Parts: sequence; structure tokens; C-alpha cells
Amino acid sequence: KNLRSESDIGVFGPEAPPSVYFIGKLLWSKGIGSLMELVKYAEESAGLVVDVDMYGGGPDAEEAEAKSQKMDLDMKFLGSIDHASLAHSHKIFINPSTSEVLCTTVAEALAMGKFVIVPSHPSNDFFAQFPNCLPYTSKEEFVAMLYYALTHSPEPLTDEYLRALSWEAATERFEAAGSVSVAEAKALSSILSAPEAGVEISLPPLIEDERRRKRVTKTLKKTRLRFRQFRSRLSQEIQDSNVLPTDVQYRVVNELDKKLNLDLDTVLASPKLRLKLSAAELDKQLLELYNKVSQGSSGDVLRVVGGGTDVGKQNLYVKQQARRGGSERHRKNVFEPREVYQEEDGAAGLVRLTLAQQKGGSNGRKGGMDMSLCITHRPSLGIRVPSHFARPLATKLK
Repeated sequence: KNLRSESDIGVFGPEAPPSVYFIGKLLWSKGIGSLMELVKYAEESAGLVVDVDMYGGGPDAEEAEAKSQKMDLDMKFLGSIDHASLAHSHKIFINPSTSEVLCTTVAEALAMGKFVIVPSHPSNDFFAQFPNCLPYTSKEEFVAMLYYALTHSPEPLTDEYLRALSWEAATERFEAAGSVSVAEAKALSSILSAPEAGVEISLPPLIEDERRRKRVTKTLKKTRLRFRQFRSRLSQEIQDSNVLPTDVQYRVVNELDKKLNLDLDTVLASPKLRLKLSAAELDKQLLELYNKVSQGSSGDVLRVVGGGTDVGKQNLYVKQQARRGGSERHRKNVFEPREVYQEEDGAAGLVRLTLAQQKGGSNGRKGGMDMSLCITHRPSLGIRVPSHFARPLATKLK
């Protein structure tokens, strides 16, 4: 910030009256209680009496104001405000919070050319490079930083520092942090695809009750001891005998001498499942399984069961319609018999129309239409065909 105007020099100069502020959400978790204690310590230990303008709102605002009055601090709670409107009104911004990832108000205050007093914390490491950032690690250092800020002018920001606070520079830092070199990518791929690579999954305790778990482990330990003694005796007897061939005897004895060293208490209290698959291979197989199931015939049913009722039913309907359309195209001109039932004037009327395309008729033709029509009573149409006439009519239509 270039101090060009007299008003700016009056605020940011070394002889300027103290102008300190905090802006942010008024929560105890944001460190406003720590701010009060630090300001009180500076007053009592070094005689640095400063007025602090508190900007912002939050659920702890009323309690914070009451506490500041109880501590006899000159803190004015002024509500929410646009930070940009404070560009020419305050020289020192104090932000005691350690719950941020990267505090935007600190970046804004530095861009305005103000002194910024913050705790020495990983979330503030980026700001420590700026000459106007004054980090502290103790109450004594806070007092020293406050005194320095009160008696000095902030340094003008160079173009380099101004660019470091821009979105372009922030994007470049983000890309650099997320980038992986070719060598690192190859090394990671080699590790994940190695035969010994695997995934370990923590499972819930097999036995919750500690007393019951101890009884179970005690019994299992006795059983394992007896079994090991049996295997040891059997191994010794096999070595002393000459019944088995030498190579077979060696293999059997070698297997009997093997021991499975397990901590039964750990297994029962916090069991772990180890999959002999790399994380990448496991992800690949799970994705293939998901695609196979979700895109298969049962995928829509699973979506319905899983809660996606509307999507599942819509997909199922579309697929049914597509299958039905394809089936009708394959049938071409072949029509199946259909029956229509109607009930009129208390009498039942039945119309059965059969149209069948045959690929070889009784007359030797390769194709032809065999049509038969059987009509019974149709009162609504005024048709009353005697039953003895229905058969001759069908014969003539053939």
C-alpha cells in the first residue's frame, strides 16, 4: 500500500492513534476469548491501552460483549460490515483464530497494507512471508508485536507480494500442490501393483465384553497349547521312525513345526481384514462389479431397493418398451390371436379374429393368409347369427 494521502498517513503512520480491529464470525472457537485475554495482558503488563473495534456477528456475540465489559476492556461490537470499507480506517488487524485452513480476512488485510497480528500456526504459515505479518507464539510476543505495530508504519507491498495474494497465484499454488511428477507416479504405480500390496480394513470387536473375551482367549490358549504339544510329539515320532520316505518325512515334519503366532486378545478386540489386493486393483474390481450389477437386468431393481424408486422405475419402463418394440419388429406380419370380451344388455359377445401368415399352405403355395371368423350374438350391432350358420361362414372365408 502506498501511503500517498495525508489521511492514510494519519492512520498508518508511526505517530497515528491506535486503530485496532477484528473482523469475523463472533464465535468462541474463533479465538475471541483469547483476544480479550491478550489485550488485557498487554494493558496490565506494558500499559498498552488500545480500543478494539469488533466487526461481525455470530451466536456468541452477546456473551462476548458481556465478557469484554466484565473484563473492563474498551471493545465496541459494531456488527457486520464489508471488509473493504475498512481499508483506510484501521492500521492493525488482530486475528487470534487457529481454526482456519487459510483465513481470507488476513489475506484481505495484508492486501490493504495493514499490519496483521496472528498466532504462529500452520494455518498462518503462508502469511508469515509478508513483512507486515507479525506472528506471535506467546503472550509476551503478542505484546511486542502490538507495540511494534503501534509505533511503526506498514511497509508498502511490492508487486511480488501483491501477486502472491491474487487468485492467479493461488491457483498456481493449488496446481503445484496437487501435481505428481512422472517418477512419483511410476513409483506409486509400482508399489500399488506389487504382489505384496494389500488393503487392511479394521473390523468391529468380535466380543465386546472384556471379561467374556478374556475367558474365551484363556480357553483358546489352553487348546492351542495342547494342540502344539500333540504336533510336537507327532513330529518327534515321525523323525524317529523310518516308515515314510526321507523327502516326505522332511515335508511333514516341516509342516508340523510351523506355528501360527497370533495375539488372541488383539484379534478378538480389534480384528483386521487384510485383502491381498492393491488399492488400485481393488477399486478396479469394485467398479467392474458395480457396472456389471447396475447395468445388468437387476440394476433397476437394485436402484428401487436402494431408494432411487423414480429413476429405477423409469429405466425399467424404458427398457421394457424397447424390448417390446424390438419384439414386434421381429414378428413382422405374424399376428397372434386376440380375444375381446364385451358384455352388453346382459348378454356376452365374443369376437375372435385369427390372422395367421403361413409359410406353406395346404394348397402348396409358399405363402398365404388363413382367415377364419366366428361370430356369435352382437346385440349392439343388430347381428344375430344362428349357431348352425357360423361354421359354414367360416368355411367359405377360407
